[in-house]
Amino acid sequence: MPTHSLTCTSQKFTNNNYTTCTDLPVLKSYLHYTYNSSNSSLSVAFIASPAKPDGWTGWGINLNGTGMAGAQVILALKSSKGAPKVKTFNIISYGDIREERLSFDVWDLSAETNATSGEFTIYASVKLPEKVESFNHIWQVGAAVNNGKPVKHEFAAENKDAKATLELTTASKTGKSANTTTPAGGNSTGNGTTGSSNTTTTGGKSGSYRIKEMNVGFCFAVFVLLASFITFKNNNLYTHCLDLPTLSSYLHFTYDAANSTLSVAFFASPAKSNGWISWAINPTVPAMGGAQALVAFKDSKGVMSAKTYNISTSTPYSVVQSELAFDVWDTRAEEESGVMRIFAKIKVPPELAAKGTLNQVWQVGSSVDAAKGGPTIHEMGAPNLNSKGTLDLNGGKSVSSGGLDSRTKRKNIHGVLNAVSWGILFPLGIVIARYLRTFPSADPAWFYLHVSAYAIGVAGWATGIKLGNESKGVRFSLHRNIGIALFALATVQIFALFLRPKKDHKYRLYWNIYHHGVGYAILILGILNVFKGLDILQPGDKWRTIYIIVIAVLGGIAALLELITWIVVLRRKSSKSTKPYEG
Repeated sequence: MPTHSLTCTSQKFTNNNYTTCTDLPVLKSYLHYTYNSSNSSLSVAFIASPAKPDGWTGWGINLNGTGMAGAQVILALKSSKGAPKVKTFNIISYGDIREERLSFDVWDLSAETNATSGEFTIYASVKLPEKVESFNHIWQVGAAVNNGKPVKHEFAAENKDAKATLELTTASKTGKSANTTTPAGGNSTGNGTTGSSNTTTTGGKSGSYRIKEMNVGFCFAVFVLLASFITFKNNNLYTHCLDLPTLSSYLHFTYDAANSTLSVAFFASPAKSNGWISWAINPTVPAMGGAQALVAFKDSKGVMSAKTYNISTSTPYSVVQSELAFDVWDTRAEEESGVMRIFAKIKVPPELAAKGTLNQVWQVGSSVDAAKGGPTIHEMGAPNLNSKGTLDLNGGKSVSSGGLDSRTKRKNIHGVLNAVSWGILFPLGIVIARYLRTFPSADPAWFYLHVSAYAIGVAGWATGIKLGNESKGVRFSLHRNIGIALFALATVQIFALFLRPKKDHKYRLYWNIYHHGVGYAILILGILNVFKGLDILQPGDKWRTIYIIVIAVLGGIAALLELITWIVVLRRKSSKSTKPYEG
């Protein structure tokens, strides 16, 4: 915790060091920060005293203006338990302040209070637009909190003047602590000491690949080397996703072990259009009793809302809207095409973080009690009673007492069919067709291998389309689009065989160019999509390793045969050039 001081340069932190600090011009506030230009991340510590002991403090960024309206704000306020709590607010206008996730990524959120000085310190890391050199920021303090939300602050001159421009390039170039805040109509001033950067950024991994121009003859061998490095992720926000075994529900999540933060997105369709969905953590057992729940439903105005509920441990269960036993922030809900979604970030309790697993419960209901503004009792069918399991925070499967459901089995079948067809048989068929079909014994084998791969691939593609249609609200767009492209290209290849000119026809050369080009495209897309499917299905690292080994072996064989082919060709040319003329 930083020590109280009249200037920021003497404030020290136990867990982090910041390269720059500034004494903000009003409200006795201080800002410490480190800007990492390589990834446009800004780590901050904002220090201020609330107007009264039970009040609040806030710091925000306004990328579109200079004042409060339009700002994205991080607030610290005392919870009902007395500990400081951090929340994020979007200030649409002076009369419309919404608690929701911000327009830019924010992580490592926390707050603490100094018992001696009464100061609140807000810690956060934010993702700024690329190549930003400065931005407008605001800060504020208030006197009271009502129902977990800040009460309006005073409108004295210093409250109205709590805004400025923060220059990032000044600190970045000098590497020193400096007052780089420029109030509206004012000039920046400097004071500072040297500091060291200790910036840590977290977040989901984003997969990418690049295929460079290459000679078609070496395309297969080179691509095999690239394939082992290909990594895809389901989206930009979450590193893992699970098809939960009941109620057609899905969970996307990212766990940051460094600060025990779990970011989740829960997808499900309510039992009826005006119903509700819920996802919960039970700190003790995989059951409903004692669960800490996030519930989403439409309010009386038809607007989606997300609320937190505490479920009693004794029967009959009582469901009470209240704060949870652990910190939760960035909660929001939305609905699209009948699918509701809950988004939230959770501070995993230390004892659960140490275990690496959580007991999770999920549920859907058919209606909302208009008078109480909360969910009604759900059905008691087998899917509802079995909607519980254990979540592996490191990305393992959700374990449920019900075993594998039919959808999970179909996903496994889909994965096996496509890995065998597009990922193995097609590459093997190309190797045989290119290098071995000159041998009489291999002449029919390459053709039948092509046809078999296509037939199995169509079956795998069809199961994928069916799974996609059943998974409303969950889309793996790249995987789906590559699969459709594979089916289309392979179907064209099959029908093109009926239009193949004879070997001595003048158009046979152009047909060969087309056929080989499309064939290599199918080869590349097929292997890519197998890796994409492995990331989605997450069967275990050993299966990825096995597939990489198989492709590497095929690639090695192809490279060896390519070398042998060139040796044979060069020897034949050499033999012809040295053969005596017989006149």
